[in-house]
Amino acid sequence: MAEASAALGRDLIVLDVGGRSDYWENVDITNVQKVILLNKDPTELLREMPKDSRGVTFVTGQGDACDLSDHTDKSVDFVHSNSVIEHVGSWSDMAAMSSEMMRVGKAGWIQTPAWEFPIEPHFRAPFLHWFAQPLRRKMMVLSPHYRRLGVAARRAHVDRINLLSKGEVETLFPGCEIYVERLVFPKSYVAQWAPDAAPSETSKREEIVA
Repeated sequence: MAEASAALGRDLIVLDVGGRSDYWENVDITNVQKVILLNKDPTELLREMPKDSRGVTFVTGQGDACDLSDHTDKSVDFVHSNSVIEHVGSWSDMAAMSSEMMRVGKAGWIQTPAWEFPIEPHFRAPFLHWFAQPLRRKMMVLSPHYRRLGVAARRAHVDRINLLSKGEVETLFPGCEIYVERLVFPKSYVAQWAPDAAPSETSKREEIVA
């Protein structure tokens, strides 16, 4: 965000797509003047605001990550989303979210877990996400938090999460820098763009995280 703030010459207005207030307790909000928390689930917006807001204004609003029509093109200084895009639905839903974020944000940052990592991060079960949905549902018995659920509930949980590969992230965010967090295998991906970034061939970078 510091880079975007420097490019714009002022502190930023940030749109956190799928966000919640307690997440910002652990994020550096230097160079930020306001954070708009947008979430489809109204209960997520009821969480306590950061105790040390350091002068930053937090506002909340209910909305859909795949439809940011309340915001005009490049009307947001910095659009942010952490581990949300894999929850919005099918490929067309994820494409809608990525397109909307890049439309409204002069700059942006989005993170999502890597499909290539062998441990599924939501269910904390090995290899589960590499198989078709019926087998994923059966394999949820490997997850201590989900094994007691019935067939319908386990299938609903499986269907609500779609992890992305590196190639898919590059396709969804053309022209963006793609950072790879690694723990031997790729663990997560970050797509990032700066003000006035040219929507050309995807730029690729990797960061090794022990």
